[in-house]
Amino acid sequence: MSGETTAVIRGRVHGTVQLRHTERGTPAARFTVMQVPREYDRTRGQWRDSEPVPVICTVTGPLARHSAECLTDTVHVIATGNLALRTGLLHLDSAQVGVDLAHHVAYIDDTLPAVLAGPAPAPAPTQRAAAAPKLVPGAEGRQAAALPPRRSWDAVTAPSGTGC
Repeated sequence: MSGETTAVIRGRVHGTVQLRHTERGTPAARFTVMQVPREYDRTRGQWRDSEPVPVICTVTGPLARHSAECLTDTVHVIATGNLALRTGLLHLDSAQVGVDLAHHVAYIDDTLPAVLAGPAPAPAPTQRAAAAPKLVPGAEGRQAAALPPRRSWDAVTAPSGTGC
């Protein structure tokens, strides 16, 4: 649509992320980000925080599920999207939301440390004959070390609900 104002919001999540589903089953999440603008005080010669500005962020689809799983109260985020003023409040229809790495460490599936993933589940017993050993590409005759099955991020975080 034309005439929309695209904005980048940095701040802390305030409260909990509310996850709902539309009539068609599409996930939608809503949360508030408190943005604290910084101003330069010329009389004192230093920067200071001004009054916090609440921005209501709305996300849909997979981003809504991920936001509800990862974001908790006081997590620093960066969100981009279309900004609008509705009934005296700022609303951001977010296209992207991410954890602000200036304040937090975030892990994704490929970088999750083994310490956080916990012990790998034991492989299920099979009645079949042992499979042929795997060979390391380019190393004829050497067998590859057996790697334990990798747990997915969902299996690690779903039961605890601690967030990202």
